[in-house]
Amino acid sequence: MNSAIWFRFAEAAALILATLAALGLTGGPRRALARRAPVARGRAAKWLWAALESLPFPLLALGLGALALRLPAWTGAAWAERFPPAHAGAWILFWLMLLAYGLGEATFRQILAWKGQALPALLRGVLRLGMTALAAFCALRFELGWNVAPLLASTALVTAVVGFALQGVLGNLLAGMSLNLTGSLAPGDWVAIDDLEGRVAEMNWRETWLTTRDQIPVRIPNAKVADARIRHLSRPAAPRRCKLPVDAGYDAPPDRVLAALHAAAAAVPAVRRTPEPQALLMEFKSYGIGYELRVWLDDYPFREPVLADVRRHVWYQFRRAGIDIPYPVTDQVLNDFLSRAGPPAAAADDPEAGRRAAGLLQSDFAKKVLAGADGQPLVPAADLAAWAGRLPSQLYGQGETVFRQGEAGDCCYVVLAGQLEGRIAHRETGATTTFAVGPGAVVGEMSLMTGLPRMADVAVKESADLLRIPAPEFAELLGKHAGLVEQVSQLVAERVQQNRRQLEDALAAGAAPAEQVLSRDGILRRFWRLLGGGGR
Repeated sequence: MNSAIWFRFAEAAALILATLAALGLTGGPRRALARRAPVARGRAAKWLWAALESLPFPLLALGLGALALRLPAWTGAAWAERFPPAHAGAWILFWLMLLAYGLGEATFRQILAWKGQALPALLRGVLRLGMTALAAFCALRFELGWNVAPLLASTALVTAVVGFALQGVLGNLLAGMSLNLTGSLAPGDWVAIDDLEGRVAEMNWRETWLTTRDQIPVRIPNAKVADARIRHLSRPAAPRRCKLPVDAGYDAPPDRVLAALHAAAAAVPAVRRTPEPQALLMEFKSYGIGYELRVWLDDYPFREPVLADVRRHVWYQFRRAGIDIPYPVTDQVLNDFLSRAGPPAAAADDPEAGRRAAGLLQSDFAKKVLAGADGQPLVPAADLAAWAGRLPSQLYGQGETVFRQGEAGDCCYVVLAGQLEGRIAHRETGATTTFAVGPGAVVGEMSLMTGLPRMADVAVKESADLLRIPAPEFAELLGKHAGLVEQVSQLVAERVQQNRRQLEDALAAGAAPAEQVLSRDGILRRFWRLLGGGGR
């Protein structure tokens, strides 16, 4: 190998080392300038910092390379003529073109930022690669006098051969450029690509990476993404509707089912109130009626926990309303049922009635409301147990509201199981008081006894089983025992005096004076009205 080739290798090595040195030395300053640009105040300041970020690397590479090429001439060595000045000129032209492009790119990126857009990283890389090739051809043609036409022709031929061999890779590259130019996807987006749903974690020249809800990264070639049907779940940021199919039996009136569905949607805080939820009767099936509950959510990508909560509330609402959820009966299910069916069993006591009776006998309703001043029960235990067996018990799920402060109420509840949480908002001070209610406690009895609105918000802290005591059933109990009306009214009046301030707050919006409602005579008149005895 002759000396000319060695000098060309030495020259190339010096330029490569100069470029690498410039890249390493300017890394820290460029990162510092990049951090300053987004937080700068004013458009001019943002552009200035972005422009400064593009200057250090090309300027230092230009200077170090020019120094390496000029150094032999400055030494006066005999071999200095092996490094012609044209090479330094080509080097300077190459980096000046890249410097001008860097300033132009910084300006264009700031213009896009002012419009709320961004230049995709993949597109930036492709443009920089193209500009680097253009600067190299210009340096060869105008400084070194090379005829680049054959080089371009050879490059085109090589490109055709390589493109045919790597058409899949190039297809992914072009698809990635298209996705970046159109802004169809961006890192952080929640999307559904065909049947795959996840968050866009990364986009590069070849592939798009999605992270599913199970935190599993999935790689999809850009060409597949470009041809797929893409559903954006997070852009634009607006409420989205979810549909929840629900079936109910033919014996449940549709109006009751629709009301229960509306109540279930209203019980979930994450369901938007506007647009309001919709419950629709959709179709008649062989085993039941198909309904659809439509709700609007703000955070659609994370809809599954919200819809699960809605389904949970649907079950509790259906259970309390006496609505069955049917299911298709197949031949196998029917055969299994018939094979296991035997002769009807002898009638037995209802275990649920016994459980309700035991819960009532051990509750504050029996020990305080229906007990005298000496603690003795006013109603025989057998009569109270028989009466309790006819009362309905209702299941409530966690987070459901039993009643709200200020609502009208004609029943009370005995907690058979679970935990409730109460909240009282005091009208005068604006303060709130919270309290916990456990098994055996009774809530809402003042509304039942006095006819006042509810005095607290009561919600379910842990899934609860509540024994509901409606006014007609309570009136039936009063009517069966002589003297019970007067005794209970006296006990309630005494308790009223202990909570008079709170009860007067409940009366503030009403027209009736406090003495007419809260006195013993007022409570007695309400009991006689419940019994159908007028105002005696």
